Amino acid sequence: MNTMIQFLDTQPAWHWWALGAILLALEIASTTQYLLWPGIAALITGALKFLVPSLDGRLAIFLFALISVVATVLWKRSSLGKAERHTHKHLNDRSAQYVGRVVKAEDNFVNGRGPVRVDDTRWSAHVVDGSAPIKGDMLEVAGADGAELKVRIAPGSLMLGGAAA
Repeated sequence: MNTMIQFLDTQPAWHWWALGAILLALEIASTTQYLLWPGIAALITGALKFLVPSLDGRLAIFLFALISVVATVLWKRSSLGKAERHTHKHLNDRSAQYVGRVVKAEDNFVNGRGPVRVDDTRWSAHVVDGSAPIKGDMLEVAGADGAELKVRIAPGSLMLGGAAA
C-alpha cells in the first residue's frame, strides 16, 4: 500500500495533462460528452500539481474525481448542456417528405392514377382534385398514402388541353 501511495505522490503534472489529452481525444472521437469534463478535470488537476508540486497523490485523485463529477452535473443541468433534440418530423417517412413539392407527370393519368417523377425516382400517384393530368403536367404533392403520392394540379400551372403551359 505504501508503494502505491508513494507512486501517486511522485506523479508529475504532465501525467495529468497526458491523461486529460487522452480523455479529450477520446471525447472528440466519440462525441458523447461523457469524457469532456473528466478530461478538463485532469488538465486542472495537472495545473494544480504543477503549481503545488508537493500535492498529495490521493488528494489529486480526489480533486480529479470531485471536479469531474461537479462539472459534469453542473453542465448537464445548465441550459448550455441541454442539447436541442429537434428531429425532422418525417425523417423515416420518405413519401411524406415530398408534401408541397412540385413534380412532373411522367405519363397520362388513367382513372386518376399515374406515374410522377420526384428527383430521380418514379412514384405512383393519384389525383385528389378530380383532374386528369397528362404527360408533362406539373403537379403538387398534397399528401402520401404509403408508397403512393396524392397529387393535384400545381398552383400557377395553366392547363391547355390537359398539359401544363
